Amino acid sequence: MKNISVPIMAVDFEGSRELGIVEYGVAEFFAGRLECAYTRICRPKVRIRSREAAFFDISDSEARAEMPFSEDLPKFTELRRRGVFAAHNAAVEDSLLRAEAPTPSFVLDFFSGETCATWGPWLDSCAFCRNIYPSIKSAKLSDVIGALGLEEELDSLAEKFCPKGRRKWHCALYDAIACGLIYVYTCSLDGFENVSLRWLGKYSGVDDADQQGLKF
Repeated sequence: MKNISVPIMAVDFEGSRELGIVEYGVAEFFAGRLECAYTRICRPKVRIRSREAAFFDISDSEARAEMPFSEDLPKFTELRRRGVFAAHNAAVEDSLLRAEAPTPSFVLDFFSGETCATWGPWLDSCAFCRNIYPSIKSAKLSDVIGALGLEEELDSLAEKFCPKGRRKWHCALYDAIACGLIYVYTCSLDGFENVSLRWLGKYSGVDDADQQGLKF
């Protein structure tokens, strides 16, 4: 990833439009390494029902003891100013984030070089996998990680960065690390060492990411 001069912030949220964000995870990748990570459980907007609690493995009482996600909006604005957001099925994360704050104010669009007032453009690792790895029948995040042989590396990083008890699928930081690893892995393959951010954007669903020509 030597030609990518800004961090890729892999983001995952657990929650819904009704509940809001009940857990977030951000894995900050730079130069092919997971440099740092951010995660916590957040107070929901409404009660977490038993079925939702089982899916997220987060109880209503546990979440209600925490501060709401809105307390960390300044952190997300700062992260977006420094780098590009990525997610698996990025439209979901973008929708949840915009429900909390429509924009991060004015930030740089790292693809066009212009100023914008959006959380995006997002790299979407789901779209990326469909484009770059068409032989993988399922673009589900866990299936992609398995097909690429990244389970051991994911679990090793989770052991270091994820809270105890949150080192599994459908835990925000675990899923965020998995998303970022797809890009790191691809950029380590022979012939892909010199890819640019624009190239990643082109195959990750970023509109007009290749407008200035993509070379690697």
